[in-house]
Amino acid sequence: MSSVAKNTITRILTAAIALPVYVFAFTTDRWLNIPILTASAIISLACLYEYYRVSSVDATKRPFMAAGLVAGLGVNLVMYFYALHAQPGYHAWARPFMDARIIIALVAVLIGVIAAAQLFRRPIQNGIYSLAVTVFGVVFIALFFSHIILIKAVPDGVFHIFFINIVVMLNDTGAYFSGVLLGKHKTNFPVSPNKSWEGYAGGFLISVLSAAATVLIFRSCFGVEIFGVLEAMLIGAALSVTGNLGDLIESAVKRDGSIKDSGSIIPGHGGMWDAFDALVFSMPFYYYYLIVRGLS
Repeated sequence: MSSVAKNTITRILTAAIALPVYVFAFTTDRWLNIPILTASAIISLACLYEYYRVSSVDATKRPFMAAGLVAGLGVNLVMYFYALHAQPGYHAWARPFMDARIIIALVAVLIGVIAAAQLFRRPIQNGIYSLAVTVFGVVFIALFFSHIILIKAVPDGVFHIFFINIVVMLNDTGAYFSGVLLGKHKTNFPVSPNKSWEGYAGGFLISVLSAAATVLIFRSCFGVEIFGVLEAMLIGAALSVTGNLGDLIESAVKRDGSIKDSGSIIPGHGGMWDAFDALVFSMPFYYYYLIVRGLS
């Protein structure tokens, strides 16, 4: 059996085990929606940990991992309370967290803490690297991905989470198989030179078609219409672009760190960030499109 076939089988088996757990986490409304918070925190913090590990060059050029992970958890908690505070059972004591400016306060505290740590516990050399890498990870990974909690809170939020996951994941799958089977013209992107234009084209086509098919299935099977077909296809095209950008950004970080995979926690996929890089980058753009569209 070829290595490609083995990797494909491993990917399928991993998805068959992990996907039901992930789907349960964002579809259930039980237990005060703790499952969606748990899933967002586990995924974003695992991605953040892998990012920090890749970014740790030596004793002087390394992020403040513990502070960053604590801040990432705080971001998830604020997103949870802000988005789902109307749930019965904790409205009163969650009130202080209902202001989105808490996120800014968290980042400000994080910067203050790690700046002080840099001044008094580490050499000044390469301090800018450590500070910048730490804050960027919290914002780019934890803050971006935790928008899944905000999406859950909009009308028909579960269907929107299904939609973005289906389109982005099928874009990745379509690009992978199109690249393997048809790829001849390399993009020669500095961060990922072996990707092919045929792969990107295949992923783009699958994204557009899967977006249209998904909204039609929602309409016919569940009586829910989150988008018209044409709008869904346009969103599918946009998600293909944001998903590919997320993948390229992760590739740039890994190439700078001279590694192939961000980790090995998910068989067939590599690390958590390898599996969710496209979704990490796509979540906020999708959510704010919904807000502009009037779904809040």
